Amino acid sequence: MLAGLPWLVSPAPALAQAAMRQDGLQLRLRRLSDALELVIQNAGTGNDLRQQMQGQVWVGDLRTAQVRGLRVGPQSLSMPDAGVDSISLDGSGTEFQLRVTPLPGRQLAPPVVSSNGLDLLVRFEAPQLPINQSATIDLKVPGRVPSPSFVPPLRPRAVAPPSGDIAVGTMTIRNRGYLSLYGPAVSLTTRGANPRDVLMVLAQMGGYGFAFAEAPAPPVTVVFQNEPYERAFNFVLLSSGLQARKEGNTILVGADVLGKTIGPQMSKVYRLNQVAPNSAADYLANLGAQVTKTSTITTAVSQGVPLTEQPAGSGISATSQSTTSTQQTVEAFGASSGPLVGLRATTDPRLGTITIVGEPSLVAIGEHYLKQLDLRQRQVALSVKILDVTLANDTTIDNSFAFRYGNNFIVNDGGRLLGAFDSLLPPTAAAFNRSNLLDGALGSPTPIANPGLQYPRDTFFDFLSAQIQSENAKVLASPTLILSENPETIQGGADVGGGGLSGDSGPSAERSGLSPATIGRTRANESFVTVGRQVVTKFNVTSTANVGVSCEPTFSTAGLTFGARVSKIDDNGFVTFTLSPAISGVVDRQMVPGCGEIDILRLRRLDTGSVRVRDGQTLILTGVISDEDFQVVSKWPILGDLPLLGQFFRKSTGSRNKNELVILVTPRIIDDEQGGSFGYGYQPSSPEARRLMYGP
Repeated sequence: MLAGLPWLVSPAPALAQAAMRQDGLQLRLRRLSDALELVIQNAGTGNDLRQQMQGQVWVGDLRTAQVRGLRVGPQSLSMPDAGVDSISLDGSGTEFQLRVTPLPGRQLAPPVVSSNGLDLLVRFEAPQLPINQSATIDLKVPGRVPSPSFVPPLRPRAVAPPSGDIAVGTMTIRNRGYLSLYGPAVSLTTRGANPRDVLMVLAQMGGYGFAFAEAPAPPVTVVFQNEPYERAFNFVLLSSGLQARKEGNTILVGADVLGKTIGPQMSKVYRLNQVAPNSAADYLANLGAQVTKTSTITTAVSQGVPLTEQPAGSGISATSQSTTSTQQTVEAFGASSGPLVGLRATTDPRLGTITIVGEPSLVAIGEHYLKQLDLRQRQVALSVKILDVTLANDTTIDNSFAFRYGNNFIVNDGGRLLGAFDSLLPPTAAAFNRSNLLDGALGSPTPIANPGLQYPRDTFFDFLSAQIQSENAKVLASPTLILSENPETIQGGADVGGGGLSGDSGPSAERSGLSPATIGRTRANESFVTVGRQVVTKFNVTSTANVGVSCEPTFSTAGLTFGARVSKIDDNGFVTFTLSPAISGVVDRQMVPGCGEIDILRLRRLDTGSVRVRDGQTLILTGVISDEDFQVVSKWPILGDLPLLGQFFRKSTGSRNKNELVILVTPRIIDDEQGGSFGYGYQPSSPEARRLMYGP
């Protein structure tokens, strides 16, 4: 173990001191030919470096004269060619720790500590750097070039998903209850002694003043044999449950001395950007800070009897009177233990600020926590492309003909055979059965004339009808939604477009139009787009004696509705979201007696679960293809089945419908570090839109 000796450096110029106050500490490595030099930048002057060996690890405790921080946070570096496995720098406030761990089998020699007035230099001996040597290859002599053989490992049946990176905010906090003291080795034995007396004896051995606040503490029993002075003093504190702090050359001991100080205190006001000040104050309170808030209590007292509750005919004229009183109370709360014990905080929701007061080291720790809490929430642009294609192809071939031969008339009516023979016909189609035909021959029914008698004799008439009708309907939408991962509820929001994304209602195709709400969603991470027209799809018919029949229409959206919710945007570039697109169109109309026509909608909707997609990748949610083929043939018996000639004795109707729905989603995480506008590839197609974006 190396002797712990204080190390002081000479004063620095005023310009260097100003730079030290602005910049934090940062660790740099410098590899020399026979040494490894650790450079602690901006360490300044008036510092105290205590070094010791903990096994094979060299530990240096650095105390700065002023409150400093770490410029880039805790650092961990490595230099294997110098025989060092890791070098780490950590700490906050005025106390930092430097650890150097050698490679297995290597030992560290005591370093040489120096300073250039601005940086602290710690130099360790290191092996000599190898000298580069070059050789010439004789290409005339054949030889074998070694090539490494590689066999890919076998993939197991079940592969766990890869674990991603996690953003970690690390901060090493010094134990405020542990005192750093200097003194001789302690050999002491006590049994059931008063901890006040033991601590007083130890303070006198180290040459420190001692002040004790009366507090109940259990007796202590210790046996020390050449124990380091600092550890012996802190062991007694830990055993008795007391707290201690050092002010100058005096040690203060009591039950709650860490929350009190006679030194200067620091106060800082932070204007928070992302997190709410009350939420940040509650977080600090859980870590031990004492948070003070003002709450207003309103009390309403009613006296008398309300008019609605007075009995009839009572003659009471007095009415109820309400008295309202407002009382403001100041509440202080905080955990009894934690790294921020002794820190005080209060908030101002109007300005979004939080004020913390305490020792400079405690304020520095609280500031570090606030910086971690006030990180910006990420935003994502969901670029969605929806393509709905409907193809319809209807084919109709109809051949009708008629010819008269004498008093015989034969008709082909769209593949249906109609024949009339002789000059008279039965009066109705039902009279074609045998019994009625006989009765008609006896003269009971009145026969009618053959319709073919109106056409000339021995003539042929033909009517050919052929039609092919094709329809092509395409709906293309490409909305882009900007969403954040903030799940807070929006005050005054309402589900304007429905869609069931808020969790309180399921999917519904009925829309009653826009609501008067100023914000169309109930959560901050939701968005909804509606493009289309309102059509009547239902009538609620009610009948009353006085009014009669009344029809209340129900409206629905014929067009495109699209809802989205972002759940998480993680540090590895993955976006977790939920989508609810729907496309509807009018396919038919139906008459409701006494009310009017209603539209029949064809609705296609997709409600996804939780989907996770990497930034910039495109996910095809669905590619649904619906193909319908419908054929109807009406023909003569026998003649309709003849090749070639059969087409004149039949009617063919064919219908083919094909629907395809494709939805593509591409999430793009917005990089707001550099600023600028984010168009995400939008190109206006109309002159009006181009003038709006680019000007006249």
